Amino acid sequence: MDDAELLERIHGGDPDALNQLIERHYDSICRYCYWKTGNAAMAQDLTQETFYRFFRSLDRYTHTGKCRAYLYTIARRLASNARKDLSQVGLDQIAESALGTAPSAEETAERVWQSRELVRWLAHLPDELQEAVILRYSYGLRFREISAITGVNLYTAQYRVKRGLAALKKIIQKEETDDEEPEKPAARPSPASPCSRP
Repeated sequence: MDDAELLERIHGGDPDALNQLIERHYDSICRYCYWKTGNAAMAQDLTQETFYRFFRSLDRYTHTGKCRAYLYTIARRLASNARKDLSQVGLDQIAESALGTAPSAEETAERVWQSRELVRWLAHLPDELQEAVILRYSYGLRFREISAITGVNLYTAQYRVKRGLAALKKIIQKEETDDEEPEKPAARPSPASPCSRP
């Protein structure tokens, strides 16, 4: 059953349809809020608030096939406002959210390393490119949905994803090139240097 059918049933007073719609989109909205805030408890609160606001406005909502994008738009506004109050997010928390899923106990060290590398590379991108790449590849959103969520036209959304990927490629290539260059031996401090220890 697609979103349009669920919304029709919700308007008819079917509580099961309401639960199905929440279950369908809850995890992806929660992961998105977590990525935006870096705080798991806040992400859950924002996700609940997202659905609350969506259902509160259902009588004015006209379904045009963009339910998921509409939910992300609400979540984005809520998370952006909440993020202003947050302090710097730790690397581990960002690493969990950057790939769209929090690592479980079964994940390998390789996966964690890759997520940390991805976070580090993404951190070099401007926020708008970073968000476009993550929405496209971590959450699997279409360009039209990214456009609706971020409030830009379709071509700008496509451009941001393309530009973000090109920038990531340059960052990765530069790191690989830097890793291949032989390191110069470090100069030894002279015996009279204040940094030397007996």
